[in-house]
Amino acid sequence: MTFDYDEYAALDAVGALSADDELQLSRALTSAPSDVRERVAGLRDVMPALAEAAAPPGAGPRPQVRAALLGRIGAPARVPAGFSFRLNEDDTWIPHAVSGIRMKLLARNEARGYVTLLLDVAPGARFPAHHHGGDEECYVISGTVYACGRKLVAGDFHHADGGSDHGELWTDEGCRVLLVVAPEDYLPPPGFADR
Repeated sequence: MTFDYDEYAALDAVGALSADDELQLSRALTSAPSDVRERVAGLRDVMPALAEAAAPPGAGPRPQVRAALLGRIGAPARVPAGFSFRLNEDDTWIPHAVSGIRMKLLARNEARGYVTLLLDVAPGARFPAHHHGGDEECYVISGTVYACGRKLVAGDFHHADGGSDHGELWTDEGCRVLLVVAPEDYLPPPGFADR
């Protein structure tokens, strides 16, 4: 079975993918050829504009149908083009390959080569030594994490250049961090946690 990048990218561009589908698309893109990644990035840019342009002026559901639909999905107002939200109450956490870590994909920018993640790390979790394909930005929101022999606490920031090797990271009390990494780095390869 082949992965339908175009269909997933089109659905993603109009906000119609579930968190599981977003994860599946991200995983597929990490091993996709560069021309496929560029095509998907282009679709993400053009699909919302095409959808809006295809509708004649004033088109849309009757006001009572629109109100009922918005009420069902809990959308208080239309989100302007170019904006997206991931609310704290959104239960879109997905398990990480490393035991004791779950993550929430906040934003993805394939064209510029980064993803923004929220990681929730359980007490005692250990992230194995690893190589950075791209830059890594890590901001500690709560708890503590040990990196490069230093204890980082809430409010601390850590940067690692692309091409660098990171020793093991761990937390004794648990932590929550905001992570900005290259797309190919944010999901470890299969078997990574078993090293």
